[in-house]
Amino acid sequence: MTAPGPRILDLGTRIEPFGDPVGALPLFDATFAELRAQEILRSRVPAERLTFADHALATHAVLAAFAKATPGGRPAALALPAHPVFEALAAVSDVRRDGDRLIYDVFLDAPADADLDRLRAEAVPTLVALEPRTLARALPRLGPPPYTEPVLMSGAFALHVQHWVHVLWAAKAWVQALLPFAEGKRRRGSVIGPGADVHPSAYLEGAIIGAGAEIGASCVLRHCYVGPRSRLSDFTKLAHGVLGPDTHTLADATFEHVVALGGGTLTNLLLQDSLLGRQVFLTTGVVFWRDALGEPITVQHRGVEVDTGRKVLGGCAGHGSILGARTIVAPGRALPNRTTVVMRKAEGVFKVADAPPGTPMCWNEGALVPVTEVEPGYAPEELAT
Repeated sequence: MTAPGPRILDLGTRIEPFGDPVGALPLFDATFAELRAQEILRSRVPAERLTFADHALATHAVLAAFAKATPGGRPAALALPAHPVFEALAAVSDVRRDGDRLIYDVFLDAPADADLDRLRAEAVPTLVALEPRTLARALPRLGPPPYTEPVLMSGAFALHVQHWVHVLWAAKAWVQALLPFAEGKRRRGSVIGPGADVHPSAYLEGAIIGAGAEIGASCVLRHCYVGPRSRLSDFTKLAHGVLGPDTHTLADATFEHVVALGGGTLTNLLLQDSLLGRQVFLTTGVVFWRDALGEPITVQHRGVEVDTGRKVLGGCAGHGSILGARTIVAPGRALPNRTTVVMRKAEGVFKVADAPPGTPMCWNEGALVPVTEVEPGYAPEELAT
């Protein structure tokens, strides 16, 4: 007989631009629904006591503390303290704020016939008094403060996954919750899965390497997840990020706070704070701007611009996108599935003018020509003595 599971309130939540139902969204080497079920199992809370909205998540440590703090006898709703790191994760969602508490669509001992509106109205908020462990991340000193933001390092959190930004934020935070349970050989705080080949010169710190993955020479992997069968070429760097199964990076690729859902071929000199769908091809010359020069970055959600409260946020590329050289995406923007961006033919260099060696050249209408033909009398500062 199959053990009873949690009750999931199906609200039809889909994550744009991907279009995936939230439960089917691929994360790590599973789906959101499967990962949530793993967290319930690890919490040791009887699954039949729990009710979730389809978009709601709480990791095992939070669920265990929630059950311990709940007296029982009537429905309870999960509440966490309004710590800055939890408030940041709650942006662009319908997590409710009640004084110094954040209230989530995660319930204990709910009536079997209760819908979400009723549970929100009747369930008693139960505070789980967590003091999260965080790392202060330095931000560019552009515009007004803050110049740091907290990065969650404890793996204990709750979240409503209702927008692509939540996928980005949740996946990065989830690595710490998965690390103690990852299967494989332990190496200085990291886990190397069965059959994975890690070059002796690679540096690992708090990383999970999936089964059958290949990690090249001088790769640097910090607080991250590399999915099964992925291949990271020499000198790849990944910090506070997730590369899903079957991801291939080219040499010297560098990613910080990036999540890729898997199956893609990726390279970039420095991609930050962005989310890439399945089977994305990304070249070095792609830029996802991530810095707000004034007001916090906004994203589109349910047809309106919503403030993320963040001064640093990149963008999102839908499943199957092909992003060629000189793709530039503004902060907080999302590209639809199967977007293809290519450089115009006229932007290439098809002709090189004759000129003496050492002549400063510039692009002009498909040709390299002496700078003086375009700007008479101009002397490039790089050549000043």
